[in-house]
Amino acid sequence: MKNFALVQTVGSGILLVYTIVLWGLPVAPALAVFDLITDLALTDSQGLNYVVYGLTIGVCFMVYILSLLFFSGMSQRVIHVRIPEDKIVDNLESWNTVRWAICAHLHRCTHPVLVHTIPSPICNAYYRLAGAKIGKKVQINTINLNDPSAVTIGDNVVIGGRSVINGHLVEKGQLVLARVHLEKGCLIGAGTTIQPGVRIGEGAVIATNGLVGKWKNIPAGEVWAGLPVKQIKKSSQRNDV
Repeated sequence: MKNFALVQTVGSGILLVYTIVLWGLPVAPALAVFDLITDLALTDSQGLNYVVYGLTIGVCFMVYILSLLFFSGMSQRVIHVRIPEDKIVDNLESWNTVRWAICAHLHRCTHPVLVHTIPSPICNAYYRLAGAKIGKKVQINTINLNDPSAVTIGDNVVIGGRSVINGHLVEKGQLVLARVHLEKGCLIGAGTTIQPGVRIGEGAVIATNGLVGKWKNIPAGEVWAGLPVKQIKKSSQRNDV
């Protein structure tokens, strides 16, 4: 891309403005709810009104959380980089890099409110809106499911708190986006870091604080631990041929 430095400078300013919109627009429905509830519930008792105000603010904060997650998730869904196969490699000075950086920023903007929704269907719905493919009965206990559009999660997967799942890396002047596959029934321990291109097999376990390096393939049913992870238990269900 020509004049990338100029695009980066101008784009950063535009993104700051959009951040104001992202954080500010969800205030509108929250204020509408505040007016609606207080118009209906306020009484002649000042003490009771304090209770009404307190509860109403709590409701409005939840409306704000839901609105922000929806707005951010939909924005990422529109902007995110499409990965045609398992990975895409592009020059750092490219439009794909710009789109990836915007989505990463939008996701970070949700962190202060997303943390209040994990684990829950609300959190899962946000990640789905942002592009992640998520199966049934999935528990996500982290706000650091980065690059959602590059993550596929099967049924009954549990992702522990503070885990970091990255669908990107930068090396040799290139941006690499690669899909992460967490297959049915696998368990990702708390504090685990999973790098791009990783596939965790069905029913496999990554122990707490493990580091799964890029392009690693963890076979189904096995237990891996360490930094980086190493096999500590083979699958009892595997049939070697």
